[in-house]
This record gives sequence, structure tokens and C-alpha cells, in this order.
Amino acid sequence: MKKWFLISVLLLLAVVAVACGGDNGDNEENTDSTEQGENSGESENDEGENAEQPEIEEAEAGDFPDVVATVNGTEISNEELALNINAIQQQYQQFGMNVADSQEEIQQTALDQLINTYVIEQSAEEDGIDPSEEEINQEYDNLVSQLKEQYETDNVDEIFEENDVTEEEIRNDIRRNMVITQFMEENVEEAEVTEEELQEAYDNYTAQAEEMEQEAEEFETIKPQLEQQLQTQKASEQQQQLIDELREQQEIEVLI
Repeated sequence: MKKWFLISVLLLLAVVAVACGGDNGDNEENTDSTEQGENSGESENDEGENAEQPEIEEAEAGDFPDVVATVNGTEISNEELALNINAIQQQYQQFGMNVADSQEEIQQTALDQLINTYVIEQSAEEDGIDPSEEEINQEYDNLVSQLKEQYETDNVDEIFEENDVTEEEIRNDIRRNMVITQFMEENVEEAEVTEEELQEAYDNYTAQAEEMEQEAEEFETIKPQLEQQLQTQKASEQQQQLIDELREQQEIEVLI
């Protein structure tokens, strides 16, 4: 529960998860072109799959060696890996994906995310990225306000206790999130989308809609959404390239 709570309220791994999806480029492109026509039908199927899925056995730190990997000598613990595996398993369940048949993939994704996080953090430190206490406090106060509204209570300690987290863990993850975000913003250019790329995406979309016997929206209507999808895809590719380059420069040892 702990790590899922941290991820859900901070979106800590959002950038890192995108960046470690090395073989997702083709899938994203297909998703972009068909998303409009497929999502409504998939959501009902997902709910059904979720309802039928058996209870997932949580990973335990003891399932792995004490240290699962090192990045330039900095150790990644089995507890971190187990927490991240459990968080990803919950994400899989949320989207109706088969967790039981994806254990190897989930473990690899969880480990890659952690390695990427450490690689980015260390690179950011080398670049002198260090959020001030004032900046962290501001983000913490914003988060607390959102949590109070979400949980309909003024007692944030109750919220932390319910989710088995501490204020220190929250602040540490806020800092980590700020470091990662700033580093990626400084090292990844803003993605630009051409009219030709938009037209190609629209052609893919209309072809999919026709195949599914659905009515396609007009180009100008759906253009902003297509542009956003293409920008997200390009940003993902740039982040992936940056992560790959950084990982090649680091001394990484995987111990599982």
C-alpha cells in the first residue's frame, strides 16, 4: 500500500516509467491512432477482467537478495524492489491487465524504473540540481491540501498512518520528483509536431475507425488531441534516448 500511495499522490515514477519503456514505441504509435475508437469498448472489458482477477500475492523483500542492483556503487535494496513490484502490480490490475502471467515483465520493469531513478538522480546531482527547502515545503503544502480534500479530513497524520507512510518519506519523494522533473526538463527538448505527422496520425485514426465501423471525427476537431498524443510519444522517445545514454555512462550491476 505504501509505495502505491506515494506513486498515486506524487506521480513520482511518471517520467521514469515512460523513459524505461524502451520497446513501447510501436505500441504507443498504434495506441495514439486508435485510442479514440477503442477506449470506450475497452473500459468495459477492463472492468470485467478486473472483477475476475484473483487476489495478487504481494512481493516480499525476502524474495530477493538484500541488494538487487548497484548504480555507481549505490545500492538498491530488496525492499525498494518489492515495493515497486507491488505498485506496478496494482497498476496492472487497475487497467485490467493479467498480473499472474506478467510477473517476469513486472519485475524487470520495477527494477529498470529504480535503476533509471538512481541514474537520473546521480546525473542531476552532478549538474548541481538541488531543490531548496522552501521549494520542497511549497510542494509539500500543496500536496497536503490536495490530500485533505481527497480524503475529506483535516488530519493529514491520519492519512499518512492509514497508508503506512511518514512525512519524511513524503518529503523525500517530493524532492526526488522535483530533481527528476527538473533534470528531464533541462535535458529534453520540447517536442515539435509537423503538419505531415498530424495528417499521418489522422489517416491512421480514420483507417482504424473505418475498420471498426465507427464514425471518425473531423480532422480539425481531433487535431489538438492528436497533437498532444504525438508530443507525448516524441517526449517519451527523447526521454528513452537520454536514459539509454546515461545508463551507458554509469557503472550498473544487476544482482538478481
